[in-house]
Amino acid sequence: MSITTPTLIWLFPLAFMLHDFEELILSEPWLRKNAADIKLMIQNRAPAFLASQISGVLDKSATQFAFPICLIFSLVFLSSFLAAEYGRYGFFLLASGLFFLHGFAHIAQAIALRRYIPAVITSALIAIPYGLVLYRRLLAEGIVDLPRLLIYFLVAALLGVPFILVMHKLGEYLYKKTVSLLIG
Repeated sequence: MSITTPTLIWLFPLAFMLHDFEELILSEPWLRKNAADIKLMIQNRAPAFLASQISGVLDKSATQFAFPICLIFSLVFLSSFLAAEYGRYGFFLLASGLFFLHGFAHIAQAIALRRYIPAVITSALIAIPYGLVLYRRLLAEGIVDLPRLLIYFLVAALLGVPFILVMHKLGEYLYKKTVSLLIG
């Protein structure tokens, strides 16, 4: 029995959440142990603005980290909905491309740091394999051709870090507003 293309597209939100569960569950204890080393590394290798933004992300609790993940998940869901239900693939190709490349980024981080990082296991077992199956199908069905897919990957790679930083800033703002509104 073969899985339909719309079903494969709808598996994107599930793949995203399984991947991000690993990050959410393990990020806080991992960061307590490793954040100082990472801050030192990026301080010497990244532009000051980017280093300060990344440093701010490293100081978040799992609860604070959940807000940007929720925002990104909403966009993942929307992209899948538009692709599976209306045949509007552009946003989906961008979002799934970012997820696919993000999996490789986690593996590269683990290699560079020479240690486990949260999300490396699900990058290897879910994010990258899902992308390989998805893109093989989309290419075979003519939904996208290789040059266009590579352009989506390039755009995703260029926008990935700014997008994630904006989602973290917006998540931080919403977290503070939510806590203030509901808890006082």
